[in-house]
This record gives sequence, structure tokens and C-alpha cells, in this order.
Amino acid sequence: MRVVGTDAWSWDAPFSFTRKRFAETQDPSIIWEGHKAGREIGYCQMEKLANLDLLPPVGFLVSCFPYKIKGASAGFTRAVALFED
Repeated sequence: MRVVGTDAWSWDAPFSFTRKRFAETQDPSIIWEGHKAGREIGYCQMEKLANLDLLPPVGFLVSCFPYKIKGASAGFTRAVALFED
């Protein structure tokens, strides 16, 4: 399982910038570019993570406990950093 995460709202550029680029180019491939990364190699993408600044650069594992929401294409997860003593 591949998991990626960010403390931002999205991997993508803010939609106001994407909307402007689309108006100029009419290229639909620029919409949600970051979300399309999983088409070739699947992964789980987590956004709006908190307290990442409290983690050390190395030396921990992350476990993700997702909540399944019936009929939804996304949900939320409890991401937990695990440290060895």
C-alpha cells in the first residue's frame, strides 16, 4: 500500500488558479492534476493532516485508520505516528 499525505487542502493548485489556466487553455487535463497521479500506480492520498511539524524527519511509522462512508468516494482517516522507545 502506498500512502501519501499533506497538511494542505489538496495536492493540486488552488482551484482559482486552475480555473484561470483552464479559461486560457481550455485544457481539461489540468483539472485535478495531482489526483490523477494514482491512475498508473494506486495509492491512498490524505489531505489536511495536522501536527506534521511535530514529527521528526525520520524514525517513525504511520498507521492510517480510515472511516468507510457508504456511497462516498472519499472519507476521513485517523493518521497515527508510531515511535519505538
